[in-house]
Amino acid sequence: MSMDPPKVLLERSFLDAVAQPDHADHSSCAALYRELVAQFEQQDILLVAVGDHLRSIELGDDLTAGARAKWFLHRAHKGLFAPVDALYVGFQHRRAAATTAATGAAGTGTGIGPDTTVAMTLVMCSRHKVRRVVTIDPAYERYELELVHPDRTPE
Repeated sequence: MSMDPPKVLLERSFLDAVAQPDHADHSSCAALYRELVAQFEQQDILLVAVGDHLRSIELGDDLTAGARAKWFLHRAHKGLFAPVDALYVGFQHRRAAATTAATGAAGTGTGIGPDTTVAMTLVMCSRHKVRRVVTIDPAYERYELELVHPDRTPE
């Protein structure tokens, strides 16, 4: 048995809602995020996010490859998402996400379509053994994940 508490992945749509005060779901997502941070502070859970998604929210998308690498290697854990650990996205993850988008999560031939955010999140959940995902995106409901929605209290 691992000594680490279970990982909870904060999905891109949830991160966006927490970070943007004018987002329609900001209030409910921010309230849930505060509850999750309290659980993190009690060492009941680890908060993680796909590195590309977290970096995009913290710094934007117009970065050089060097700036992206520097962010991941020397990310300052401060600000709104300080308690969240970034899961590094490597080339093999990008390749697996492209395959997942085209052929489906288990090679079923039923690809998830062009949504690379969902595909990347599924790949990272699989590779890092994350089962619990906090999201407001209904696209995840068809997958075998433990979903936490802002309108529901986390366990």
